[in-house]
Amino acid sequence: MNRTYVLSEQVRRHGLDRLLSADLSAALRPVRHSAGELVLRAGDPVRDLLFLVEGNVKVFATMENGHNLLAAFCRPFEVFGEMELFSLPRTTLNVEAVGETLCLALPLSRLRAAEDRNGRLFRFLCGRLGTKLASRITTASINLRYPVENRLASYLLASTDPGELAGGTDDLGEIADFIGTSYRQLARVVKRFREAGILSRTRGKIQVADRSRLVPLARDLYVQDGLSR
Repeated sequence: MNRTYVLSEQVRRHGLDRLLSADLSAALRPVRHSAGELVLRAGDPVRDLLFLVEGNVKVFATMENGHNLLAAFCRPFEVFGEMELFSLPRTTLNVEAVGETLCLALPLSRLRAAEDRNGRLFRFLCGRLGTKLASRITTASINLRYPVENRLASYLLASTDPGELAGGTDDLGEIADFIGTSYRQLARVVKRFREAGILSRTRGKIQVADRSRLVPLARDLYVQDGLSR
């Protein structure tokens, strides 16, 4: 399948042809990332508006002490770079591919030059900013309101596909950072899940052995669904 077909198909599928002027649609380019690769790195200059059209990503902040704090897992159709477009010169959060992902990148220089012809796009971006703000407030409160069992279940379901090992989840300290708990608390919950047959370990990595028992615990706490167009 050639690049031009993939691009045009994704543009139609997600309604970008109705959201963008013709010149901006023509300026889109596909960008692929593999599991574990950073789609965006906090602190890097902002050059593109990114539309996530395939795959899932993990969004997180890295604190001054080196610890990571989970913001959300995002699914298509999602946008990154709209906050920086309006007010900031550098990326504020890390965005990491959970599996194979495809984004459509729109250069900000082209977007700014076509502001007067893209009112629908800017209204859409403003709406996404409001939705993301509400989501971030909810995520921040999750670590206060929900037990570690719920947070871990949500993290594991969002970061794995059925039957696959969770990338990077051999490091319990990293997971503890992301979901806002201590290593000791997390280790106790992991031990209970393993004894109950919900989790197993393969080559030192945590594997979800019974997803059906995680689903009622998870409730999609950390998942931020994108919008269909």
